[in-house]
Amino acid sequence: MRGEKENPTRSLFLKMVGDFVVGRTGNYGDCSEGLDALLHLARIHSLEAMVYYMLKEQREKLKTKCPDQVRNMQNAYNSAIYMAVSQETGMAEIEETFRNAGIPLVFFKGAQLRALYSVPELRTMGDLDCLICPEDREKAHRLMCQLGYKRQEQEGAVWVYSMGTIVVEMHTKIARNGLGNGFDYQEFFSDAMEHTKMQNGKLCFEGEYHVCYLIYHIAKHLSSTGAGVRMIADIAAILHCDQGDIDWEFVQCQLEQAQLWETALAIYGLCNRWFGIDTSASYRGPEWVLDALEAYIVSGGTFGFELRGSGDIYRRNALRESMDRGWHYRLRLMCEYLFPSKAYLTKYFPPSEKHGWLLPVAWLRRCWLGAFRRKHHSIATIRSMTDGDADRSYWEGRMLKEIGL
Repeated sequence: MRGEKENPTRSLFLKMVGDFVVGRTGNYGDCSEGLDALLHLARIHSLEAMVYYMLKEQREKLKTKCPDQVRNMQNAYNSAIYMAVSQETGMAEIEETFRNAGIPLVFFKGAQLRALYSVPELRTMGDLDCLICPEDREKAHRLMCQLGYKRQEQEGAVWVYSMGTIVVEMHTKIARNGLGNGFDYQEFFSDAMEHTKMQNGKLCFEGEYHVCYLIYHIAKHLSSTGAGVRMIADIAAILHCDQGDIDWEFVQCQLEQAQLWETALAIYGLCNRWFGIDTSASYRGPEWVLDALEAYIVSGGTFGFELRGSGDIYRRNALRESMDRGWHYRLRLMCEYLFPSKAYLTKYFPPSEKHGWLLPVAWLRRCWLGAFRRKHHSIATIRSMTDGDADRSYWEGRMLKEIGL
């Protein structure tokens, strides 16, 4: 897979996102003919509300030619505004409650980045990510319950709470291992609370630290099923708004140490190619790699699930070094599935993270869940591994390797 040919709809979509990032009004011509394709890209990247906003000069004409599509966009826009107001209200209430209780809490990712956009409400978020100290976990849980939130999931370092339409992911660690390069990202980002500052009365991450974390977060998703356009737009927004406030040499030093500098350069390359954003360092790699990365991101949607599933990850890893589809490949494929990495297994039994001798327990628990509680998912994964597009997986693996993943 060496990327796809120039696609006018994709180019228009990316131009709209870029114009939104820098607060620029664009002239997009008559979009009615390709509106369905444009809205498909907007939908899979959770950017329908943004597209509706950017088409404000055309809405009246489009209502005549494409009334149903405009109505759907308007509904998405209204929903995004409602969700944003609800999330902001929920965040403010949680922050005040935790502050009064003397518990440090910082919202990050989209919750911190939203303010960089000209219309913050249109930087949509599915959930709110926040960080607390491990020793505050039980007190934080009691406070969330008092506020009316119900705990939905409890998986190691991340507990998920919900109330109505608001979903909060409360972390005690912001990173996991498992990118495949052997680097200890969990340890690298273990001091996150030491890199916070007060800004406008709220606790937030320092700019350099947040950039490094966001690059890691994109890398994590790229190494899995995919990262969406919105994640790249966030980096572009930082480059556009905070360029002079961030020590980019320090960012480079940290990312080189974390073995993520090649990945960062590719992301910078997309920011420049898609949105015309100037960057402190330029991508210098093969052009086909950037073409393939663009196709990988745009076609997959927010987290890549439009095109890929877990089976693609196993197949890509098995084809990492060769396009050979013989028995060696099939053996590697099954080994990847049956005997995953320690970083992957520990989520099935968190104590095994500190006590390696408990890994067999984690492996057995994974087998039990896969055979009984997640039987259909396991069957779907195996089918995807064996029936999927091996050629595409090979080139995706080649591309990811070129950008350091």
